[in-house]
Amino acid sequence: MKKQQDISEKLKAFWRYLNASEQRFNIAVLVGIAIYLTLIGKLIKTRPDHIFFALIIFAFAVLGKKWGKMLLTDWAPWIFFWMAYDMMRGVADTFRSTINIAQPYEIEKSLFGWLTPADIPAFYFQSWQQLHESSFLKTFFDVFTSNIYAIHFPMPLIIGWIIWHTLNDRRNYYQLIYTLTVLNFMALVTFMLYPAAPPWYVFEHGFVQPTGEFLEAAGALVNFDKLIGSNVLRSIWNTFNSNKFAAIPSLHSGYPSAIALFMWLRFGGKHWLWILYPAAAWFSAVYLNHHYIIDLIIGSLYAFTAYAFTKYILIPKLFDRIVNFDLGSKEMLVVQRNAINPQDS
Repeated sequence: MKKQQDISEKLKAFWRYLNASEQRFNIAVLVGIAIYLTLIGKLIKTRPDHIFFALIIFAFAVLGKKWGKMLLTDWAPWIFFWMAYDMMRGVADTFRSTINIAQPYEIEKSLFGWLTPADIPAFYFQSWQQLHESSFLKTFFDVFTSNIYAIHFPMPLIIGWIIWHTLNDRRNYYQLIYTLTVLNFMALVTFMLYPAAPPWYVFEHGFVQPTGEFLEAAGALVNFDKLIGSNVLRSIWNTFNSNKFAAIPSLHSGYPSAIALFMWLRFGGKHWLWILYPAAAWFSAVYLNHHYIIDLIIGSLYAFTAYAFTKYILIPKLFDRIVNFDLGSKEMLVVQRNAINPQDS
């Protein structure tokens, strides 16, 4: 009888442990990690970076205390987008319909073909690069555009960290992060519903439908690799570009446009300076033969739509009700220290 009571008490204690809010959070994260690794194993081959990614999430959830959990909660949109984008390599070929190859090209030609002697601006830059193979100007543009392209993913993370941690402005961080989250969601849906070939594909293969997996999708990024005698950008691009036919909308336009709009409205100053980043990204995308101009316009329109949706719907209707914006990352560190050393508070 006593043994049964002991077991019952232990079960009740265990149940109370599981019902604690902190433990529910940890369990939810662990279940999420298990589901993530299972899906990765089913859809694509598990890579070492997947395991490392899961361990980082586990460490922040279980060992990160209050501040680590806030970081995971606030940065979750980036985590989910990376998971979804990475998994696209396992589902894009299965679920997408016929690749739209000729239509984007024809629209580009009709709208912007007059800008250059070539059929479209992207092809003009390819011809120009071939004519100026060893020139200083080509080398400059190769290095400049490749670096602009390389900061595509780090840039919003850097800006986000500055807003979230350095400036301790959680409300504006949510405006930025969920603008990009809505943009990402709209883009992923469009990628699946309207798979579009980039100009490099037309330049190299014409209007023929792809018959298998294309391992080479770096476009003119290979010029930078030739300069340094390595395959750094080609390897990174071909490894992490999970969908070669996701040209519309261009996130290389959407991200810079969203960031420029956010920084303009948040910091003001010389407003025109914020336009330089998206302008450089636009030029780089066309120069590198990765996007048509129409891709870039659509990407920017998506970004402005996502910003408005976040500002006028998500923030006031949802996050103002469930998020304590007065409790920023620095305040949470103080709360955590006081919880660990109450005598110091």
